[in-house]
Amino acid sequence: MGKALTPDLILARAKTDNLYTVKKVNLWGNDIEDVKLLRQMPNVEVLSLSVNRIASLKEFSNCAKLQELYLRKNNIADLSEIRYLINLQELKILWLWDNPCADTPNYREYIIKMLPNLVKLDNETITPEERSAASKLNINFGDFHVSPKEQNDPYPGKKPTFDEYQSQIHPPKEEYSVRRSGSIEQPNKGIYSNPSTYTSRNNENILSAIFSLLKELDDKGLEFVKEDIDKKLSTMRVRGKD
Repeated sequence: MGKALTPDLILARAKTDNLYTVKKVNLWGNDIEDVKLLRQMPNVEVLSLSVNRIASLKEFSNCAKLQELYLRKNNIADLSEIRYLINLQELKILWLWDNPCADTPNYREYIIKMLPNLVKLDNETITPEERSAASKLNINFGDFHVSPKEQNDPYPGKKPTFDEYQSQIHPPKEEYSVRRSGSIEQPNKGIYSNPSTYTSRNNENILSAIFSLLKELDDKGLEFVKEDIDKKLSTMRVRGKD
């Protein structure tokens, strides 16, 4: 079972004695599952919570001044959780890469449509082409709006499940498919039509993501990454000899 955010954990890392004044938190890889404490942090601007066990975006709706949110490798499975971020008008950077919801068809277009103020999604700048593709999605924003009074109880009445309005959100697959880089594919080609190109581009994206995350790590985190890399390189050398 995962851990909960606690005042001691936040204050020690932020080097302050008041949750209300905290503007930046980096708790990468801390096995965190419960983030209810965010209700007491309305002024936080940057949250780095990648590699944890967070399964919902509900509590982030309380962070009105949030500008950057890093949630790579968590447990967010339902893409409709994005509804909790709709009122965060200052949110410009969002990372949900390596969450189960990222495998949902039209993942990027859906988020771009729901969060029009975003500038970067998963370390990739949102392109005009992607915004154009996202604009074609038919989404009823009334089904997703979360008012301040509803933040702790967003469903006072029965709402449709994500599966129930999938057909409304996603256009026919043959219309277009969009690469994660933002370029629009011709019908029926798909993103894996050229595996070597995809692999190269994917490696570039991964390296870019790694370099961005390294800036967030403290000495302990960097040492952990170094040990893991050394183990993997050692294993690869052994396999190479075989």
